[in-house]
Amino acid sequence: MKRIVISAASVLFCTVLMSLACSCKDDEHGFVVPTPDPDKEQEKEENGGDQGGENQSPEVASLCNPEDLGQTPMIIAYYTENSSSLPDPSCLTHINYAHGRFVDKETGDGGIWIEKPELMQKVIALKEKKPTLKVLLMIGGWGDKADGFSQMARDPRKRTLFCQSCKEHIDNYGLDGIDIDWEYPTAGPSENGKHPDDTKNFNLLLKELRETIGNTKIISYASSSSAKYVDWKTAMLYMDYVNVMTYDMGDPPYHNAPLYYSAAITKSRSADQSVSLHFAGGVPLDRQVLGVPFYGHGTAPYDDDVKYNKMDEIFSSDKYAGKNIRKWDAIAKVPYLVDESGTFLLGYDDPESVRYKGEYVVQKKLLGAMFWEYRHDDSQGSLRKALCKAIYGKESTTE
Repeated sequence: MKRIVISAASVLFCTVLMSLACSCKDDEHGFVVPTPDPDKEQEKEENGGDQGGENQSPEVASLCNPEDLGQTPMIIAYYTENSSSLPDPSCLTHINYAHGRFVDKETGDGGIWIEKPELMQKVIALKEKKPTLKVLLMIGGWGDKADGFSQMARDPRKRTLFCQSCKEHIDNYGLDGIDIDWEYPTAGPSENGKHPDDTKNFNLLLKELRETIGNTKIISYASSSSAKYVDWKTAMLYMDYVNVMTYDMGDPPYHNAPLYYSAAITKSRSADQSVSLHFAGGVPLDRQVLGVPFYGHGTAPYDDDVKYNKMDEIFSSDKYAGKNIRKWDAIAKVPYLVDESGTFLLGYDDPESVRYKGEYVVQKKLLGAMFWEYRHDDSQGSLRKALCKAIYGKESTTE
């Protein structure tokens, strides 16, 4: 009885081996690989191929070629159509020209347009003097400037039209890429500017934009300091770097843009915390660009927004006497103004705080720094020179 059982098992074992041999073949390296079942392959094809799970191939990152990204560490200036003079590129590696706008911001249809294309052409012409300079078109902005993104991104036809319009502007003007300033997916300030599917649709937009403009052009994004609203792990497959807006993080009696968290006068977060939030979300440090504001936030007698180029007047005018006492937060690494009673009136950045931020970029090995905006600097370029010197060791990015 025992012998009979063994013989039967042997027969069964040999049958299984023969079956496996018939269903497999040797590949060119001598490994045995499964032979596809024609019936199963036909069924898979009719059902649209592998659907999710372990059999689905992960998306492959599609980014700008490293040689086309431009000089690093980056120093990026946002330069708007409201500027009265051309920027001096000596302290800069990149310029983001603002603003590109939707033809129809109510529906997001019709592609994009530029209010002063002749000014943008003059900015692009600076590349003749500084060939390493990169010029991008910034599209969007705060408030209703971002209206149109949500409507466009959720509609395949409008999305394609937007991407094609971006490519046309790149090709026609000789731009080096697109900076998207959608503030923010799912959380725009107006009901017309947000939708629950914005984050998912933003990924679709980035993917199609990359496919449309190719791998020789840059895609960047201006992000909230909170690092919210974006699926970073997917978005970073297509965008080259993130301009982290580490400012507007508090109004008086809090700092506008503290580098580090100072408990008493930091409202939401610091720049350092914002960098950490982005890193935790999936943005590598070497693809983060630190935001530096060339303005501050004030309360009476100051305006809500105070450009740095007004600071000389503030310190010298009798109008602000007794209300322009400079204090330094040794923890946050930023200055602020108080009155004689010590009341916090204005949080801002100056060359000293900008130097600390530039040094932070180097220490953390970030991709670079950006600032909003060029025309807010003083006539001597004090802030941009301080930033450049902290990052490059001199007041020029020329190698």
